[in-house]
Amino acid sequence: MKSKVLIPVDTARNSITAEEYAIKLNWRMPLAVTLLNVLNTKRLQQHGISPDDQARIKSGMMKRAESVLVAAAEPFKKGEVDFETKIEEGPPAAVICQVAEQGGFDMIILPQSGFSELEEILGGSVVHNVLWKCKIPVLLVKHSEQQLEAQRNKLAESELLPR
Repeated sequence: MKSKVLIPVDTARNSITAEEYAIKLNWRMPLAVTLLNVLNTKRLQQHGISPDDQARIKSGMMKRAESVLVAAAEPFKKGEVDFETKIEEGPPAAVICQVAEQGGFDMIILPQSGFSELEEILGGSVVHNVLWKCKIPVLLVKHSEQQLEAQRNKLAESELLPR
């Protein structure tokens, strides 16, 4: 029997560490993986954005989520790991917990946050909220030093450089 595992996949691709770990874990115990991307549309509300513009933005978010899930799925195909992809909408931490609990998942595999401890406390990362609020067991996978440095550089570039 395969263990049902939920792996939240973000558009920043911070989740690569968790994905790689799941593929390695599948060699030891068979997994049925669900790759989940959550569209955080809350930011579209309360900013005076017209319904037409909100629909257009959501459509762009959906296309981005689909492309990210295609990229995340590729290693699972190569590793011959059973997987499915799913896109949901809402506050990420709450949706992750809800999908895990309602879907009968055995475990959630999350990468550590790319934030410092202070940033997590002040900003409240999705990882922190899932760890503390989910009733399903959560496996937290730590990044290597190289992965952490790459995440920090990517975050710094995205905040400093225009898109």
